[in-house]
Amino acid sequence: MTTFIYTLLKGGPAFTVEAVESGFLIHRVEGHDSGFNDIARAVMNNSGSEYSAFPRSDGCGGYDCVHVILHER
Repeated sequence: MTTFIYTLLKGGPAFTVEAVESGFLIHRVEGHDSGFNDIARAVMNNSGSEYSAFPRSDGCGGYDCVHVILHER
């Protein structure tokens, strides 16, 4: 895994991480909408050969969760 993925797995002030069978979910922490949207966009922009990212809209033009599916090597 890349440094980017390891950094995500630690969580942060704007998001928490939940392990799931196929990878992990990144959840927004309430009150950190803007920061989480930045993280969600970075996750999507960095997806490719290592993982796929599927964001979930919060219904207000932002995101509240991103499902990251790790690709098998």
